[in-house]
Amino acid sequence: MNNILRSVLMRRSTSQLDMRPIRDEELMAILEEGKMLSNAARNREWHFTVLQNRGLMKQLGASCEKMVARVHGDIWGDPAVTGRILVESALLLIVSGHRDSKYAEDAANMVFGGMMLVAEKYRIGACWLTSVPEMLRAPETQKVLEQLSIPAGYEPLSVGVFGYKRTLAPPHVLTSADNIVNIVK
Repeated sequence: MNNILRSVLMRRSTSQLDMRPIRDEELMAILEEGKMLSNAARNREWHFTVLQNRGLMKQLGASCEKMVARVHGDIWGDPAVTGRILVESALLLIVSGHRDSKYAEDAANMVFGGMMLVAEKYRIGACWLTSVPEMLRAPETQKVLEQLSIPAGYEPLSVGVFGYKRTLAPPHVLTSADNIVNIVK
């Protein structure tokens, strides 16, 4: 099986990440290779923010916990989970772009997904945090956001964490018993 197909089939989101720093050459490969993968509407006007500052990650985690409890608590359950994921990961990656560009958020999510696939090649895990871009626009997180130096006119569109995997869980193998496909002709 070729490496790309293996990465696609084996990659799983994980929130069980090691806090030790990702090696610079692996981080740069994830950023460079990931941003080259195809994305919707050829939106290439990105800005990447890699947050490794433990203090800022803790502040952001605490702010996100409060917002999850207030806005999403009834859906997600324990709001501490989002804060824990932010604090216990090696880094937070924010893909920012121009929200007014057509399909910008979808394209940013595709870029992030590409980076998740590249990370798999280095046995680096990732977890896409779907509601964090919304949280970064909330008043509670503005103090932290100001410290991230995201350029004017850009806003967070896709966010997630990366880190070396704590455990290598076996992938779920789909079977016909999973009943997840309908074919209508």
